[in-house]
Amino acid sequence: GVFLVLLLTGQPAWAASATLWQIPGSLSLDEAGFRLEAPANIGDRAVKVSVETLDSGKTPPTDDFFITRAVNIEMVNVDKINLNWLAKPVRLVFSFDGIDHKRASRLNTSLSLGYFRIGYCAPGESNWVELPSQVFWNGIKGVVEAEAAQGTGRYALLWSYQPGAQLSPIAKGIRLMVNNVVVQSELPPYINGGRTMVPLRVVAENLGARVEWVAAENRIDLVRNVDKVQLWIGKQTAQVNGKSLLLDVPPEIKGERTFVPLRFVAEALGAKVSWDEVTQTAGLIRY
Repeated sequence: GVFLVLLLTGQPAWAASATLWQIPGSLSLDEAGFRLEAPANIGDRAVKVSVETLDSGKTPPTDDFFITRAVNIEMVNVDKINLNWLAKPVRLVFSFDGIDHKRASRLNTSLSLGYFRIGYCAPGESNWVELPSQVFWNGIKGVVEAEAAQGTGRYALLWSYQPGAQLSPIAKGIRLMVNNVVVQSELPPYINGGRTMVPLRVVAENLGARVEWVAAENRIDLVRNVDKVQLWIGKQTAQVNGKSLLLDVPPEIKGERTFVPLRFVAEALGAKVSWDEVTQTAGLIRY
């Protein structure tokens, strides 16, 4: 597999440094409001990614955008050659709050949050290229996300002043990500009893599990390597490798699809589960 090192340094006193030794994975620099999520196989060889927070003096001036936050990202391979394009895009995430919205919109908070987007500026260039972005907002905090395959360069959270600018979509609903890649399904996940319910086939296939249906018992068998999970439609009892356990919510049929509690099934099959409240994202990391 690809070996990825993330080394973060910066000018401000609060800038942090960290190293990510295993991908797929992610690294957050909370003080700078920035996160990078890397899927597997972003390059065909080992990749080192250095991230530096930028001050206003390092940020190219522009009349078209208000620059809220910015970072410089350098991606090099083991031969110390800069990568200007990746085999798979990484996900860039900038956070913002109500104060950022007021500043960026010049206190006109009736303007849509869709004027936020992430921009890319190539090394040696001064023009920002807008990346297709989406905005998440829970009424207090928000984030802007974009996928970037450009590699080395400056990246920033921008607010557009361009007349007739196309707005970034405001995301809604719950989404599922596996190994930092968004998973699409015919029917979306939903919350039941405080638990995230996901289509059985979607989570099983993305975790590499085999699904067996025992119609006589309304039973679902999930098998991955040496692990076996047994669930019954409408029952709060489950078995993991022969051990009986109690579910908070049972599997159920909805829209002719079987939905199962995500965290229970994923952890039983050896995946790490996370939940992002702002983006309403259930994330799974499977090694």
